[in-house]
Amino acid sequence: MLYHLFRWTLLQGKVPTARDWLPREDMPHPDGVADVFGSWQKFLDHSGLAESPLLARLRTLEERERELEALEQQVERDEQRAADLRRQLDTARRKRDEAEAERGAEAGRAQRSERALADAEARAARAETARHERREAAETTAAGAREDASEDWLAAHEAALAELEAIRALREELARRVDELEDAAARDRQAIAELSAALGDRPGAEEQVEAAEEAPKSVLEAARVAAATSPNLVFTESAFDSAADSPYRRPEEILDALRKLDALAERYNAGQMGVSLGQAAQEAGLGWRAGVSELARTRWAKHYVVTHDGLKLDLGPHLALGSGSGAGLIARVYLHLADGNGEVPRGIYVGHVGRHLPDTTT
Repeated sequence: MLYHLFRWTLLQGKVPTARDWLPREDMPHPDGVADVFGSWQKFLDHSGLAESPLLARLRTLEERERELEALEQQVERDEQRAADLRRQLDTARRKRDEAEAERGAEAGRAQRSERALADAEARAARAETARHERREAAETTAAGAREDASEDWLAAHEAALAELEAIRALREELARRVDELEDAAARDRQAIAELSAALGDRPGAEEQVEAAEEAPKSVLEAARVAAATSPNLVFTESAFDSAADSPYRRPEEILDALRKLDALAERYNAGQMGVSLGQAAQEAGLGWRAGVSELARTRWAKHYVVTHDGLKLDLGPHLALGSGSGAGLIARVYLHLADGNGEVPRGIYVGHVGRHLPDTTT
């Protein structure tokens, strides 16, 4: 029996179970082994295979293979994320260049309108002077001639005033358009700075300060900034799709919550929480919810499952933001927590950002 055990272990590279020998006629029957040694486990203990150097080496090799596979998967994810960031960076730079060109054109039109306004004001001043001159001349001429001169002057004066008002309105519209373009250019510079930082292409200190002071204008922008600056969180494509659909009015709160969660994710990924993730989230000032009801998960199952790298992730734990009713006043960040024991690598995955998913309260 020991001979067959050692031979099996050497050829198969693993310790057999009783089930492995049950259908094999060339191996001792597990019942016979139990009759001799008392049980299958006592049989294995008697053999001393637990301390075998060969099995220890095999276990070491298996652990190394698992580590290498995990490392390869991480490298693939990093390469994919870097490619996505580069595409976003190229798009942001292109939009910035287009906005700069449009702003330059609008600024040129604004300057021309300023010159036209100055000319119109000069003509109005000259018309006012001519009015005084005609009034003085009218006092020394006949009443009929005075009335004709006054009518001619009034017509010219009204035309000049109308032109002046039109030019002023055009100037105000162009000034407003220039301000909008400057705001858009500032947002583009912020996105470029954040994407450059994620790719290791650090901007200058002045540009970093300018980008840091700019608050996100939408939930999608907040999610993109968080993804670019939160290395410990994993963002799914569904997170950006849901963020683009969210009308939440305070996107800066979502960015702040995701950055706090990223700090917790660093401890979670390293297995150094010390306390539960929910307790740590509450201590960090986050509105943590441990999950959703089974009724909600069953009735609206499709809303609580997202796909990432070909794997299905179940959503449950989430962050609650805002107060009141309506998607403009409340928001949710739904997560998937992977402990690393399954196919999904350990980490905190952001699966949904924005609207409250349907449950028994909605």
